[in-house]
Amino acid sequence: MGRLGSRSPQKGRSGRRAVALLMALAFAAALGCASTPRGGSTHVVRPGENLYRISKHYGVSVGSIRRANRIRDVTELQVGQRLRIPGAEKNQPRSALSPATTRSSGSSARRAKPRSAPSGNRETALREADLRFSWPVQGSVSSGFGWRKGRPHEGIDIPARKGSKVRAAEAGRVIHAGKLGDYGLVVILKHKGRYSTVYAHNRKNLVRKGAFVERGDVIAQVGNSGNARGHHLHFEVRRNRVAQDPTRFLPRAIAGR
Repeated sequence: MGRLGSRSPQKGRSGRRAVALLMALAFAAALGCASTPRGGSTHVVRPGENLYRISKHYGVSVGSIRRANRIRDVTELQVGQRLRIPGAEKNQPRSALSPATTRSSGSSARRAKPRSAPSGNRETALREADLRFSWPVQGSVSSGFGWRKGRPHEGIDIPARKGSKVRAAEAGRVIHAGKLGDYGLVVILKHKGRYSTVYAHNRKNLVRKGAFVERGDVIAQVGNSGNARGHHLHFEVRRNRVAQDPTRFLPRAIAGR
Protein backbone atom coordinates (compact mmCIF):
# COMPACT_ATOMS: atom_id res chain seq x y z
CA MET A 1 0.00 0.00 0.00
CA GLY A 2 2.86 2.36 0.78
CA ARG A 3 4.49 1.80 -2.60
CA LEU A 4 1.27 2.30 -4.43
CA GLY A 5 0.60 5.38 -2.42
CA SER A 6 4.07 6.78 -3.18
CA ARG A 7 3.58 6.40 -6.93
CA SER A 8 0.06 7.78 -7.16
CA PRO A 9 1.00 11.49 -6.87
CA GLN A 10 3.43 11.13 -9.77
CA LYS A 11 0.88 9.31 -11.88
CA GLY A 12 -1.66 11.98 -10.98
CA ARG A 13 0.68 14.75 -12.08
CA SER A 14 1.50 12.94 -15.33
CA GLY A 15 -2.17 12.47 -16.05
CA ARG A 16 -2.89 16.14 -15.45
CA ARG A 17 -0.01 17.14 -17.73
CA ALA A 18 -1.35 14.87 -20.49
CA VAL A 19 -4.83 16.35 -20.20
CA ALA A 20 -3.43 19.89 -20.18
CA LEU A 21 -1.35 19.14 -23.29
CA LEU A 22 -4.34 17.72 -25.14
CA MET A 23 -6.42 20.76 -24.21
CA ALA A 24 -3.66 23.11 -25.38
CA LEU A 25 -3.37 21.29 -28.70
CA ALA A 26 -7.13 21.38 -29.19
CA PHE A 27 -7.18 25.09 -28.36
CA ALA A 28 -4.36 25.78 -30.81
CA ALA A 29 -6.15 23.83 -33.53
CA ALA A 30 -9.34 25.78 -32.86
CA LEU A 31 -7.45 29.05 -33.16
CA GLY A 32 -5.95 27.93 -36.45
CA CYS A 33 -9.37 27.10 -37.86
CA ALA A 34 -10.84 30.37 -36.66
CA SER A 35 -8.06 32.46 -38.16
CA THR A 36 -8.46 30.92 -41.62
CA PRO A 37 -11.84 31.82 -43.11
CA ARG A 38 -13.62 29.22 -45.20
CA GLY A 39 -13.75 30.36 -48.78
CA GLY A 40 -14.12 34.04 -49.37
CA SER A 41 -13.72 36.51 -52.17
CA THR A 42 -12.24 39.93 -52.88
CA HIS A 43 -14.46 42.76 -54.05
CA VAL A 44 -13.27 46.04 -55.58
CA VAL A 45 -15.68 48.87 -54.85
CA ARG A 46 -17.12 50.49 -57.97
CA PRO A 47 -18.90 53.86 -58.36
CA GLY A 48 -22.36 53.96 -56.83
CA GLU A 49 -21.89 50.89 -54.62
CA ASN A 50 -22.44 50.73 -50.88
CA LEU A 51 -21.92 48.02 -48.29
CA TYR A 52 -25.60 47.10 -48.28
CA ARG A 53 -25.64 46.38 -52.03
CA ILE A 54 -22.39 44.43 -51.80
CA SER A 55 -23.68 42.30 -48.92
CA LYS A 56 -26.88 41.49 -50.86
CA HIS A 57 -24.90 40.36 -53.91
CA TYR A 58 -22.68 37.94 -51.97
CA GLY A 59 -25.28 36.84 -49.44
CA VAL A 60 -22.99 37.88 -46.57
CA SER A 61 -24.19 40.11 -43.76
CA VAL A 62 -23.06 43.74 -43.53
CA GLY A 63 -21.69 43.02 -40.06
CA SER A 64 -19.46 40.19 -41.32
CA ILE A 65 -17.97 42.39 -44.05
CA ARG A 66 -17.45 45.25 -41.60
CA ARG A 67 -15.60 43.02 -39.13
CA ALA A 68 -13.49 41.37 -41.83
CA ASN A 69 -12.32 44.76 -43.13
CA ARG A 70 -12.42 46.75 -39.87
CA ILE A 71 -14.86 49.29 -41.31
CA ARG A 72 -16.12 51.85 -38.82
CA ASP A 73 -18.34 54.01 -41.06
CA VAL A 74 -20.12 51.99 -43.72
CA THR A 75 -20.94 55.11 -45.72
CA GLU A 76 -17.29 56.02 -46.36
CA LEU A 77 -16.36 53.37 -48.92
CA GLN A 78 -13.99 54.59 -51.64
CA VAL A 79 -14.07 53.70 -55.32
CA GLY A 80 -11.30 51.17 -55.93
CA GLN A 81 -11.18 50.01 -52.30
CA ARG A 82 -10.59 46.26 -51.95
CA LEU A 83 -12.87 44.39 -49.55
CA ARG A 84 -12.50 40.84 -48.26
CA ILE A 85 -15.87 39.05 -48.36
CA PRO A 86 -15.67 36.18 -45.84
CA GLY A 87 -17.35 32.93 -46.82
CA ALA A 88 -18.53 34.30 -50.18
CA GLU A 89 -19.19 31.79 -52.95
CA LYS A 90 -20.03 34.29 -55.71
CA ASN A 91 -17.59 36.22 -57.86
CA GLN A 92 -17.60 39.99 -58.19
CA PRO A 93 -20.17 41.32 -60.70
CA ARG A 94 -18.68 41.63 -64.18
CA SER A 95 -19.40 45.35 -64.29
CA ALA A 96 -17.30 46.00 -61.19
CA LEU A 97 -13.84 47.48 -61.45
CA SER A 98 -10.98 45.05 -61.88
CA PRO A 99 -7.72 45.52 -59.91
CA ALA A 100 -5.98 46.64 -63.11
CA THR A 101 -8.67 49.21 -63.80
CA THR A 102 -8.45 50.42 -60.22
CA ARG A 103 -4.71 51.04 -60.47
CA SER A 104 -5.05 52.93 -63.75
CA SER A 105 -7.93 55.07 -62.52
CA GLY A 106 -6.59 56.22 -59.17
CA SER A 107 -7.28 59.87 -59.99
CA SER A 108 -10.92 59.03 -60.74
CA ALA A 109 -11.22 57.34 -57.35
CA ARG A 110 -9.88 60.44 -55.67
CA ARG A 111 -12.31 62.65 -57.58
CA ALA A 112 -15.21 60.54 -56.34
CA LYS A 113 -14.70 61.93 -52.84
CA PRO A 114 -16.06 65.46 -52.49
CA ARG A 115 -13.29 67.99 -51.99
CA SER A 116 -15.31 71.08 -51.24
CA ALA A 117 -18.86 72.32 -51.08
CA PRO A 118 -20.36 72.00 -54.56
CA SER A 119 -20.57 75.19 -56.55
CA GLY A 120 -21.85 76.02 -60.00
CA ASN A 121 -24.48 74.17 -61.99
CA ARG A 122 -26.38 70.97 -61.32
CA GLU A 123 -24.08 68.74 -63.36
CA THR A 124 -21.01 69.94 -61.44
CA ALA A 125 -22.69 69.27 -58.09
CA LEU A 126 -23.72 65.77 -59.10
CA ARG A 127 -20.27 64.96 -60.44
CA GLU A 128 -18.49 66.18 -57.31
CA ALA A 129 -20.88 64.29 -55.03
CA ASP A 130 -20.60 61.05 -57.07
CA LEU A 131 -24.21 60.43 -56.07
CA ARG A 132 -27.44 60.13 -58.06
CA PHE A 133 -30.21 61.73 -56.05
CA SER A 134 -33.80 61.21 -57.11
CA TRP A 135 -36.92 63.14 -56.11
CA PRO A 136 -38.22 61.83 -52.78
CA VAL A 137 -41.88 62.56 -53.54
CA GLN A 138 -43.98 63.51 -56.54
CA GLY A 139 -45.04 67.13 -56.81
CA SER A 140 -43.86 70.67 -57.48
CA VAL A 141 -41.71 72.81 -55.22
CA SER A 142 -43.81 75.35 -53.34
CA SER A 143 -40.99 76.93 -51.34
CA GLY A 144 -37.38 76.91 -52.48
CA PHE A 145 -34.01 76.97 -50.77
CA GLY A 146 -32.79 80.28 -49.36
CA TRP A 147 -34.30 83.06 -47.28
CA ARG A 148 -38.00 83.08 -46.46
CA LYS A 149 -39.61 85.85 -44.42
CA GLY A 150 -36.25 86.91 -43.05
CA ARG A 151 -35.27 83.40 -42.00
CA PRO A 152 -33.12 80.79 -43.77
CA HIS A 153 -35.07 77.98 -45.42
CA GLU A 154 -32.53 75.17 -45.58
CA GLY A 155 -34.42 72.89 -47.93
CA ILE A 156 -37.35 72.74 -50.32
CA ASP A 157 -41.03 72.07 -49.66
CA ILE A 158 -42.98 69.70 -51.89
CA PRO A 159 -46.75 69.59 -51.26
CA ALA A 160 -48.36 66.15 -51.54
CA ARG A 161 -51.43 64.31 -50.37
CA LYS A 162 -51.52 63.07 -46.79
CA GLY A 163 -49.94 59.64 -46.57
CA SER A 164 -48.12 59.86 -49.91
CA LYS A 165 -44.98 57.75 -50.14
CA VAL A 166 -41.69 59.39 -49.25
CA ARG A 167 -38.78 57.63 -50.94
CA ALA A 168 -35.05 57.66 -50.21
CA ALA A 169 -33.30 60.04 -52.61
CA GLU A 170 -30.15 57.90 -52.49
CA ALA A 171 -28.92 54.72 -50.83
CA GLY A 172 -27.68 55.18 -47.30
CA ARG A 173 -28.00 54.44 -43.61
CA VAL A 174 -30.73 55.79 -41.33
CA ILE A 175 -29.03 57.88 -38.65
CA HIS A 176 -32.23 59.40 -37.24
CA ALA A 177 -35.87 58.39 -37.28
CA GLY A 178 -38.08 60.23 -34.81
CA LYS A 179 -39.20 63.64 -33.62
CA LEU A 180 -36.95 66.64 -34.10
CA GLY A 181 -38.37 69.93 -32.82
CA ASP A 182 -40.33 72.00 -35.33
CA TYR A 183 -39.44 69.47 -38.02
CA GLY A 184 -41.89 67.01 -36.47
CA LEU A 185 -41.31 63.40 -37.47
CA VAL A 186 -38.03 63.23 -39.37
CA VAL A 187 -35.89 60.68 -41.18
CA ILE A 188 -32.22 61.49 -41.83
CA LEU A 189 -30.11 59.35 -44.16
CA LYS A 190 -26.30 59.32 -44.22
CA HIS A 191 -24.81 58.81 -47.68
CA LYS A 192 -21.24 58.45 -48.83
CA GLY A 193 -18.99 61.44 -49.32
CA ARG A 194 -20.16 63.19 -46.13
CA TYR A 195 -23.59 63.82 -47.61
CA SER A 196 -26.92 63.39 -45.83
CA THR A 197 -30.57 64.01 -46.67
CA VAL A 198 -33.41 65.13 -44.39
CA TYR A 199 -37.10 64.22 -44.78
CA ALA A 200 -39.29 66.25 -42.40
CA HIS A 201 -42.92 66.84 -41.30
CA ASN A 202 -43.74 63.18 -41.90
CA ARG A 203 -47.06 61.65 -40.91
CA LYS A 204 -45.32 58.35 -40.16
CA ASN A 205 -41.75 57.09 -40.32
CA LEU A 206 -41.38 53.62 -41.85
CA VAL A 207 -37.72 52.94 -41.08
CA ARG A 208 -35.64 52.67 -37.93
CA LYS A 209 -32.28 54.07 -36.96
CA GLY A 210 -29.44 51.88 -38.21
CA ALA A 211 -31.34 50.44 -41.18
CA PHE A 212 -29.86 50.47 -44.69
CA VAL A 213 -32.03 51.64 -47.57
CA GLU A 214 -31.69 51.76 -51.33
CA ARG A 215 -32.57 54.68 -53.58
CA GLY A 216 -36.34 54.64 -54.09
CA ASP A 217 -37.18 52.65 -50.95
CA VAL A 218 -40.23 53.98 -49.10
CA ILE A 219 -39.07 55.46 -45.80
CA ALA A 220 -42.01 57.60 -44.61
CA GLN A 221 -45.44 59.05 -45.34
CA VAL A 222 -46.15 62.69 -46.14
CA GLY A 223 -47.75 64.61 -43.27
CA ASN A 224 -47.79 67.93 -41.46
CA SER A 225 -46.17 67.05 -38.13
CA GLY A 226 -44.22 69.71 -36.27
CA ASN A 227 -44.50 73.32 -37.37
CA ALA A 228 -46.05 72.79 -40.80
CA ARG A 229 -48.94 74.27 -42.74
CA GLY A 230 -50.56 71.75 -45.00
CA HIS A 231 -49.28 68.34 -45.93
CA HIS A 232 -45.89 68.47 -47.58
CA LEU A 233 -42.38 67.09 -47.45
CA HIS A 234 -39.53 69.33 -46.33
CA PHE A 235 -36.42 67.93 -48.02
CA GLU A 236 -32.81 68.90 -47.38
CA VAL A 237 -29.42 67.92 -48.78
CA ARG A 238 -26.45 68.54 -46.50
CA ARG A 239 -22.69 68.16 -46.87
CA ASN A 240 -20.71 68.16 -43.64
CA ARG A 241 -24.00 69.22 -42.00
CA VAL A 242 -24.11 72.38 -44.13
CA ALA A 243 -27.36 72.81 -46.08
CA GLN A 244 -27.09 72.82 -49.89
CA ASP A 245 -29.73 73.73 -52.47
CA PRO A 246 -31.41 70.34 -53.14
CA THR A 247 -32.48 71.31 -56.67
CA ARG A 248 -28.81 71.35 -57.71
CA PHE A 249 -28.59 67.63 -56.98
CA LEU A 250 -31.95 66.49 -58.34
CA PRO A 251 -32.95 65.62 -61.93
CA ARG A 252 -34.57 68.48 -63.80
CA ALA A 253 -37.90 66.68 -64.15
CA ILE A 254 -39.71 65.49 -61.03
CA ALA A 255 -40.36 61.76 -61.15
CA GLY A 256 -43.92 60.87 -62.09
CA ARG A 257 -44.73 64.14 -63.86
